[in-house]
This record gives sequence, C-alpha cells and structure tokens, in this order.
Amino acid sequence: MKQRNLLLVVLLLLAGSIGFSQVLGRIEYMEGTVQISRNGTTLSGVDIGTSIENLDQVKTTPDSSVTIAFSKNSGLSGTLQIVPGTTAVIRQDQISGTATNEVELLAGSVSLKVKRLAGVRSAAQVKTPTSVLGVRGTEFVVASFNGAVLVACKEGEVACFAYSASTGSKSTQSIPSVPGKLVEVMENGSMKSGDFPEGNFEENWDAVRDTWKNFYIELLVADPAAMLNAFAGNWSLYSTKLESGAAKLRANQTLKNWLKQGSTPSGSFGIWMKEKQAVVKDLISVRGDMMLAIITWYRIEELLPYIPESAMSRKLANGQTIGSFIAQYKKSSKTVSNAISLFRSAEKLYMLRNDGVSPFSDF
Repeated sequence: MKQRNLLLVVLLLLAGSIGFSQVLGRIEYMEGTVQISRNGTTLSGVDIGTSIENLDQVKTTPDSSVTIAFSKNSGLSGTLQIVPGTTAVIRQDQISGTATNEVELLAGSVSLKVKRLAGVRSAAQVKTPTSVLGVRGTEFVVASFNGAVLVACKEGEVACFAYSASTGSKSTQSIPSVPGKLVEVMENGSMKSGDFPEGNFEENWDAVRDTWKNFYIELLVADPAAMLNAFAGNWSLYSTKLESGAAKLRANQTLKNWLKQGSTPSGSFGIWMKEKQAVVKDLISVRGDMMLAIITWYRIEELLPYIPESAMSRKLANGQTIGSFIAQYKKSSKTVSNAISLFRSAEKLYMLRNDGVSPFSDF
C-alpha cells in the first residue's frame, strides 16, 4: 500500500498546470431554501442563476428542491434535479484527458438528464458510498437511503457497480439499469434487478421510491437501537480520527498559504510542483479516516428524523442511551462540518494547481 501511495504521489506531481473550469453549471429553477457550501463557507443569496462550482456541496431541506443546468464547461448538456432532503457534492475530475462530471450523492435522491457535447471528451456518473453509476446519454433517477441505492432509467442505460468509498474498490461486474428495469445496490455489495412499472415514469418512480424507503424506515422505527448500534460504536473513534486529520491539514504550512490565496493561485509551475509535494502526502494519509467519518456522519443524519421520541431512553450496545448518543452527535456538528469543509477545500486547491486532477483520482 505504501508503494502504491508513493507511486500515486509521483504521478500526481507530474500533472500539468492550471486550466480546468470551476463553473460546472447554474441554478435553473429552485423552490424553498437551498444551501450551497463552497470553500468552507455557506453562500448567501442563493437563487436562480447562481453558479455551481467544482466541489460545491448542495443541500436541500425537506421543503426545497433545485434544478441545475450543466454549462458547456462541463462537457455535458442537460440538467440535474436535486429533490427535497438531499445532500450532494457536484464535482469534475480530469481523468486521462476526459472531464468526468460526478454527483456525489451523500443522502437523498437526484434525477439526471444528460448527454455529452459533440467533440468533447466528457463523462458523467453518480457516486454514493456504496455504488458507482455510469451514465451513457441517459435520463434516470437515483435514491439513496441507509447505505442502499435504487436506480431507475427512463431513457438510455446506466451501468450500476457496487463500490466502497472507504477503500475506493469497485466491483468488476455491473448490472445495467435500462427502461423497464429497476436496480438495487445493497450496502454489502450485492445487486439485484427487478421490473419497473409501465405508465407515467415520474409518478411510478415516486411510488416505488417511497415504498422502498418506507421499508427501511419501518425497520428503524421498530428497533432503532439495532440500526444505530454500528454507528454509535464507531462514531467516537471516527470523529476523533476526523479531528486528527483536520488538525494535520491545518498544520500544513503550504496549505495555510493556499487557503489565504483562495481560488486564484499565485506562483509558477515549478513552485506548484514543490507545493503539491508538501500537501499531497498529508491529503492522501488522512483520506481513509476522513471518508469513514463523512460516510458515518451522513448516515446518522439521514436516520435521525425517523427515530421516535419514545425510543430515546433505550440503551445501545455501548451503554449509551439513544438520546445521549444523539446529543453527542449533534454537539460535534460544527467541528465535523468544519473538518469536512477543510478537507474539501484542500482537495479543490490542489486541483487548481494540478490541471483539474484530484489527488484521489486513483481511488
């Protein structure tokens, strides 16, 4: 693993200069309040026309939604719709000369209608902590809940792979989602396909998705402790490692300078080569623990609204009550949010000096 990481560091340092676009799209339509987090801060005045930049995190409330139109800079035409109660990161990576646009779906549901622009090397995919969905000139919908993913395709085809965000491993086999077929990717990596109802696609999807999600909610309500035990047992460890990783990044003097410079880097190619070398090792070393903490954080967040008040006094396997665990989780909210923002900002600042190539493009 050390040799692999060393090789990755060398390859990353040989990558080119600044030249990729930060603006990937703009808000075409929105309802309610939509939160956009960029470079460690929450944007104010988000409205129709607001730009979406690389590595922006978009979050909708239970009463809000947003439609984003991709710009020419993305190499795509079409839209991304983010429905209520969803958190997603919009990103673009330059991989082997191809602009790969990705929706990192952390919680909730999205729908895409996209195709590649003629003469442009571009691609699109949706990635969750447990799946990678490759898009081929497609109109499709994705829902994520409790580690499982449900996919339905209205037009075209989506290649569905099992994936582990913590290790970066992806299954060698995929199941295609095509019109008339549903695909479910389970948290344990298993996948299955089933029939999708004929008729109005949008209405049928809403009904199928809600039935699917309600199945998991009913399991949670019936025994919240059973579903929370795995998270409660690991959260103290993961949150500690996340804070340790953030402290390591904050102590990096080169990264401190990058943060001061913001989105307009100064210096030459030769200077960037040295600076990247000073940052990339720390970024790669903290990635694994950061990803485990981020995944666990959002999994807990999406479950909390469905835990009944009557369950708060029940004991978890670690001896905590559900209520005390939730209080501990909420207390760490700001610290965790700041650590995640720093991690995202560090990756973006690296990409600005590396021709759009992420230090994690091999994961």
